[in-house]
Amino acid sequence: MATVKARKRKKGTVYCAEVRLKGHPRLSQTFDRKSEAVRWAEEAEIALRNGSYVANKLPSEIHFEDALAKYLMEVSANKAPSTHRREIHQSKSLDFFYGRRLNEITPTLAAQFREKRLIEVMPATVIKDLNLLSHIFSTAIREWGAEVTNPVSIIRKPKTPPGRLRFLTEGEINKLLEESKKSHRSNLFNYILLQLHTGMRPSEGASLTWGQVDLDGRVLDLQQTKTDPRRVPLTIPAIETLSELIPKENFSCSDYVFLPKNPKMTYKQRPNQFFRESFEAAVKRAAIENFHMHDLRHTAASYMIMNGVDLRTVADILGHKTISMTMRYTHLLDDHKLRAIDRIEQLGQ
Repeated sequence: MATVKARKRKKGTVYCAEVRLKGHPRLSQTFDRKSEAVRWAEEAEIALRNGSYVANKLPSEIHFEDALAKYLMEVSANKAPSTHRREIHQSKSLDFFYGRRLNEITPTLAAQFREKRLIEVMPATVIKDLNLLSHIFSTAIREWGAEVTNPVSIIRKPKTPPGRLRFLTEGEINKLLEESKKSHRSNLFNYILLQLHTGMRPSEGASLTWGQVDLDGRVLDLQQTKTDPRRVPLTIPAIETLSELIPKENFSCSDYVFLPKNPKMTYKQRPNQFFRESFEAAVKRAAIENFHMHDLRHTAASYMIMNGVDLRTVADILGHKTISMTMRYTHLLDDHKLRAIDRIEQLGQ
């Protein structure tokens, strides 16, 4: 029988899902949202009843589809909701391995999967598929005691093209902001300006709540992000645009800055979709080519770099997990490097 109970903790309410079925081990997981807890409990109970839950099987002999289901329930479900949804969708491509036991999946088979996928999708997608496959095997080896070899660890991964880096010129910024004022989304202008002045990911900005905003301290406190929690500093224009959005009537810390009070599930799962249509329309009216919402983040990073902000600080503001992600902006430093080297041109003269 599956049950979900709410438990209050210092940081808020969590939902504990538990599945008890005679003759099977007790299963439990904790979630931040009740809907996720209910879904996991239902999936886990179904898996126990139809025999696809694999906890009592010899790990090395688990069929891949069972290992995948176990991974999604026990590992992926504890990741950020957006990551969990992505891995569920991504896992559909791994049906190539269905019907085989873990100890039957060899590097040769993984390489065959790689070549098949390269015909169907871009190299970046194939790399994500291989990373998910690798993580399933790593989890099976480290946590389930499976005596197998990770088939992805020794095969060649596809080469990806250079990362896309598009940022707005100052003229394009002015055009886009001007056109955003004409949008049916009355706060599109404020959203774009805040993105340009913070470098947040599109969904981080769109899902912002008033509890994350500290105008006196000039920071945004982002706890749920793609990587680690971080605090984003605010420019004076960013503070001014947020001040304009403060509701005149009573509001709570959980109220959204941009989203409506009770947004549709689509906007809860992918907050930036609230602005997608209006943003693309503004870009089109401004006659700006090859520019997407995420490029607002690239624009903020590029101008910080060009104005002399060091890479480590830029990485911290953007929430990059490694400095290598920030290094792709270094070509923008060429002019700064030339001015620096000119300072020693008299050496030996």
